[in-house]
Amino acid sequence: MYILFDDLSKICSDVTLANILLICKRLLRLIQVVGPILAIIALAIVFVRYVINPEDKKLKNKIKNCLLALVLLFLTPTIVNMVMVSLDDRFSISTCWNYDEEVQVYNGVTYIDTSAKRQNIVTDPSGYEHGAGKSEIDDEDSIGKGMGKAKKITIKYNVKDKGGRCGTYPGDKCAEIATVKYEKGTVKYYMGYQNNSKLLSGSCRSHAFTCGMNATNNTNYSTLDLQNFLYSSGDEGVLKGKSGFNKVINHFNVKAKAYFNETSISKSISLARKALDNGQPVLIFVANSKCSDLASTHHTLLLLGYDNNDNVVFLDSCLRYPSAKKRTLQELGKCMSGDTTAKNWMRMVIFSF
Repeated sequence: MYILFDDLSKICSDVTLANILLICKRLLRLIQVVGPILAIIALAIVFVRYVINPEDKKLKNKIKNCLLALVLLFLTPTIVNMVMVSLDDRFSISTCWNYDEEVQVYNGVTYIDTSAKRQNIVTDPSGYEHGAGKSEIDDEDSIGKGMGKAKKITIKYNVKDKGGRCGTYPGDKCAEIATVKYEKGTVKYYMGYQNNSKLLSGSCRSHAFTCGMNATNNTNYSTLDLQNFLYSSGDEGVLKGKSGFNKVINHFNVKAKAYFNETSISKSISLARKALDNGQPVLIFVANSKCSDLASTHHTLLLLGYDNNDNVVFLDSCLRYPSAKKRTLQELGKCMSGDTTAKNWMRMVIFSF
């Protein structure tokens, strides 16, 4: 068993494996829908036969078997997912299972214009430098230039983005737009549209990062710009890990600092509070195993400030989780992904103006 887990640990980031796991998940979802329907049909047929011939004891046993199959077909996929989510970072197989959608890729990513004005993108990997990490984090490392504490935050959902369009794939949602009035001025945040056919599955980090980048740097990049650059630099278009975030930060000249497992969750909460009080947006990674209303496995939130009750106001990729509970920063901090996840993916990003 140890050998199996060790091998999975080495190949978990393999895109082929991720796609296989994704197919398995989709098959489980199909079983959960189609299986019970077939079981109900079979149950109805057997029941009718039993009514016609009540003396046949075999039909009575078949009814019991159909009922058992109905329950098992409906619950098995849910049980499997619950087990994987509860194990999460403790075992490699559960980590791979939970992240299958995060590393799924499609070939042939193309641009979709969001504006006539767009900065040119250099796809040569030599155009960036790797950021240097630190083993210890000081408050001064992240608290850069802010706009002063947010005074008023207004969020509009399902509206057209800067380019005047929504997604181009059936079921797409339009953008979320947050207007934040700070002490030193007003800033608009445009969270990218969700589920576009050209975007990678699990694009919430790219959406949130691009949103913070454009707002603080006064740029107009699309999520596809970021993902296409990551393709060119050998990361399969997926924004994850210290090297991936540092590549993007340096290449797009983003005024931001990314954190992984080099700082504890409690320290991250402290840094996030100071940043928000200074008028700097903060991006965090949250886990389903800690707060199921915020994520299916893991999800990225862009924190903007507080409401009148000191609850955090955030954007979450076109309101993917509309039933999310309101939480203070301390309470929201308890939802943040653990150390193993933070090391491989991300814990927090703090932007500066």
